[in-house]
Amino acid sequence: MRAGSGFVRRPVYLRLLVLALPLVLPRLLAADAGQQVAVLNAQNWQIAQGLLPEEFLARYKNGEWTHEIWTPPSDTNFFDRDFIAAGANNEGKFEIGPQGQIVEKATGEQPKFIYGPPFPKIDPADPQAGSKIIWNFFYQSYSLGNTHSAVNLDWVGTRGLDRSLSTDVYQQYFDGQAPKYQPKENPQNFLFRQRTTVTAPADLQGTISLTHRFRDPAKRDQVWTYVPALRRVRAVSPTNRSDGFLGSDMSQDDGSYFDGKPEDFTWKLAGEGELLMLYDRTSLLNKEQRLSRPEGGGSQSVDSLRPRFNFQLPNWSGHPWAPLPTEYVLVKRPVWIVEGVPKDKYYLFGKFILRFDKESWRGTYNSKYDWKGEILNSYLPVYGPFFLNGDEWHGYASCLFTMAQNFRLNRATASHADDKHPATVTRIAFPEALFAVDALSRSGK
Repeated sequence: MRAGSGFVRRPVYLRLLVLALPLVLPRLLAADAGQQVAVLNAQNWQIAQGLLPEEFLARYKNGEWTHEIWTPPSDTNFFDRDFIAAGANNEGKFEIGPQGQIVEKATGEQPKFIYGPPFPKIDPADPQAGSKIIWNFFYQSYSLGNTHSAVNLDWVGTRGLDRSLSTDVYQQYFDGQAPKYQPKENPQNFLFRQRTTVTAPADLQGTISLTHRFRDPAKRDQVWTYVPALRRVRAVSPTNRSDGFLGSDMSQDDGSYFDGKPEDFTWKLAGEGELLMLYDRTSLLNKEQRLSRPEGGGSQSVDSLRPRFNFQLPNWSGHPWAPLPTEYVLVKRPVWIVEGVPKDKYYLFGKFILRFDKESWRGTYNSKYDWKGEILNSYLPVYGPFFLNGDEWHGYASCLFTMAQNFRLNRATASHADDKHPATVTRIAFPEALFAVDALSRSGK
């Protein structure tokens, strides 16, 4: 430094850094906002070998689907942080019982309540690893809490939309929620209760299905249906949950991803690795979300109601039920791969291959095979990241959907938000009478 000059000689590397910042900073910001890796299509489908189930990879290989592959923004929340943190308190407490149920290690009895993943650490060498992963998935789904939503089912064939069905769905949970949402009493030892009412079209309007599922591993589901044409409530066998709902390719055991009773299947860990999971573009890359806390309590999410499949576009072309590349991107995620075989030999499917995100325990790409080992159907949910809604984490996708594909009949069924009722409300209380059997006939058409 020269005295009195006010000039300080900076090291050469600092001067180079200052000069480089205008060039480097935009790249750093771009990386933090996510980065496109490739566009998966018929020309480069090979890059996704081993990263997609074969039946889904074939969609890209055949030019039927195309999606961008992205590295997500670095601050993306892929899981409910409160739910995952609660799992630390469950470490070492539970094990799998003789019927496939969860029991306390100390007593051998079924726990009264679980919050968080019951098995937060999975040992691949554990012969019960598959069952433990399944239960982690289920408790992840229970953590969303009581839900009221309006859902459309679209039957889609090679020529486009064949039929559409509107439903009003209430789901009540008795386990797996944050302690403040747990019911104070559960004398019948319910796991959940679900009520689905068909609101359109007119020929099915007023049809109601009611399901009671119990925490007791040996107790079968109780299912009732009210049919307006018969004006009576009928008990339905719970053994046909693999059949399509009202003739669709979605079964009652699909739900948001898989909804069969865990104890009704034999599970084993089939592998682990990475998969390209389909994510909602707007919420993942732009961090846009429509979440709120209604005055009456709970958490509300509102769907964008934008088209999400080819057949929903005017003058569409290509594969009818291809998810639109303008709305969805592929993201590489770590997964566990679990194989399930039903104990009931009359079950429609002979084997499932389920994949679960290792961090969130969400399920993706359910492949269903017949008893001879040939692919029959698949089930695909799409996700968005988690956002803080008030002081609670909530997943959000602006174009949420689930989709069942029937490969033998070359058709699909897709579920998405009802255009007239785009809001879903969760973590709310329901009146007891809503799930009473004797209330079905009064509520029907």
